[in-house]
Amino acid sequence: MGAVTLLLLVLAAWATTAPAAAAEENCAKQVIADWYDNGRVDNIYELQCYRDAVKALPVDVRDYSSAKDDILRALLFAQQGKTDPGDGDPGSDPGGGTGSDPGGGTGSNPGGGTGSNPGGGTDTTPTTTPSVDTAGPSSIPVPLLVLAGLATLLLVLGAAGYLTRRKASRRGDEPPAPA
Repeated sequence: MGAVTLLLLVLAAWATTAPAAAAEENCAKQVIADWYDNGRVDNIYELQCYRDAVKALPVDVRDYSSAKDDILRALLFAQQGKTDPGDGDPGSDPGGGTGSDPGGGTGSNPGGGTGSNPGGGTDTTPTTTPSVDTAGPSSIPVPLLVLAGLATLLLVLGAAGYLTRRKASRRGDEPPAPA
């Protein structure tokens, strides 16, 4: 009688956990299918579904597309109870402005101002990095430095060999036999 009861308990536990695992797998598939639709997650799912979806992504999709980043971005919006507005392309801006500003302004500011300042004011930091001029006379190419180092090393070794032979000939020793 004890073995039958134990068997029934095991079967009951398995019956209650199997649908939950299937539901988690199903919601991860829903998130992935939602992303496949247009490259973003349009609906709000349970937070664990996003994490499961990232784990369930095929390797090639994870490595060669922005699926992982897009799903994680959708997770961040879902934590705030919002839907993902998209990837910030000017053609897909839901706010009507330019950039990725859902507030309708310009730049990538969710606060509605200009620039990329999350506080909403004008951003004074430069948005592009200055280019580095490597063609000017102030820059020395690395290969040239390596060649100069090797040339110096060979000159020092050659001078050391010359001085040892000269010293040996002054003492009257025979020079070492050539190799």
